Amino acid sequence: MQPIRHRINPNTFVITLRQIAKHLRIPQERILNWEKWHNVLWVHIKGIGGYFVSYRQIEQWIAACRTLIRYCPNLDALDRLWQSICIEAQRYTPEALSRLEIIYQQRYVYLSNR
Repeated sequence: MQPIRHRINPNTFVITLRQIAKHLRIPQERILNWEKWHNVLWVHIKGIGGYFVSYRQIEQWIAACRTLIRYCPNLDALDRLWQSICIEAQRYTPEALSRLEIIYQQRYVYLSNR
């Protein structure tokens, strides 16, 4: 089974300073620098130092997962995709995981009735 990180390319994400600050719940002025790394965002926060943010907590990643789920061609592909998401479930916020689960269930019902 292919890990979900091999199916989504975070380099295509357009991530802004404002988004990062909102996610971290800090003022934008506290962010001195940030960089996209292979599997995480590295953020340098004034007074704290380096901080890592998982892409799985960024809205673009959730949107990419939703797209993958919505375009699964059959139940087997959908189940494999869902298993790869569940393997990394601890990296997602509970709210994001529940949103993905709803979309998964909708797609499952749709594919089952075809």
